[in-house]
Amino acid sequence: MVRMPKPPLYVKPLVAVGALTLVVSFLSAHYQLESSSAPAWLWRKLNEFETIRENVDALKTFVGVDDNDYSKYSYWREKSSAERRSGDVGNIDFSGKGLPVFTREQLQLFDGTRPSKPVYLAVLGRVYDVEKGKKHYAKGGGYHFFAGKDATRAFVSGDFTEEGLIDDVEGLGDQDLLGILDWIKFYERDYFLVGVLQGTYYDANGKMTERLVEVKQLIDKAKEWRNSQAKESEVFPPCNSEWHKDSGGRVWCTTKSGGLHREWVGVPRKLFSTATKSYRCACVKNFGSPLATTDEKGKRGDLDNPALEEYEDCPPTSMSCKLPAKGA
Repeated sequence: MVRMPKPPLYVKPLVAVGALTLVVSFLSAHYQLESSSAPAWLWRKLNEFETIRENVDALKTFVGVDDNDYSKYSYWREKSSAERRSGDVGNIDFSGKGLPVFTREQLQLFDGTRPSKPVYLAVLGRVYDVEKGKKHYAKGGGYHFFAGKDATRAFVSGDFTEEGLIDDVEGLGDQDLLGILDWIKFYERDYFLVGVLQGTYYDANGKMTERLVEVKQLIDKAKEWRNSQAKESEVFPPCNSEWHKDSGGRVWCTTKSGGLHREWVGVPRKLFSTATKSYRCACVKNFGSPLATTDEKGKRGDLDNPALEEYEDCPPTSMSCKLPAKGA
């Protein structure tokens, strides 16, 4: 009688899974994690141990789990390492779908003062694990004031007092809103998104609040503003400038001034903003058809644009203008 070989007994992986099942409830209670966030955090921590990774891989082989299918349903594996290395975060999904929800009290437990806990922070209600940057975010670090809370406003205001470390973005301008978006892109690229924060921007079910929808719309408008500014700079490139306290300064134009390469030089003019009533120095095309409008023809370029003003005591055809010292 020929004996068939017995199928391999995956004792180690089965024992490991059993052990993990026993400790999940303990660690969840110890770290005060919600049931939905516990597996995500625990998986990342246990996956740091080579033996456990090998056992889990063996178990996946035994039960026929495909890594590609597995990654689809593991929300804590948000981005591949290749995506992170490239820095391509694409369009950020603010929906919070499938992510754990933290309360403010729970997030405070991850403020970097407890050696046994990772460090978390939130930006616009999005919670990130910044443990790998612990030296910056833990107690004594330069950014410790961000840990364990959502201090979105302080990322652009620079107010790190208790009154300034808040999530409210009311009254912030386009540039500041874009700054917040840049911070979110930074954390998306360099750290792990582990959940959302219940409060201003997400409700108890992880859904976007009306306020987050409003802020998203403001950010979209800020993007449009940035695009318009970029187009304006193409038509009216910034001047080169220098300033000396005693002697004053000067502004001048070249084919590369403002960092924008072009075929024409232009002449310095004050370009006024209708919104702020302030002005900046712009190099203005002073020949041929204007660039600001495509339906006009002429020989003076954009010199007749109503938003422009000549510098005092500067010849209108000069490519360089002197600026008087303050008080002179």
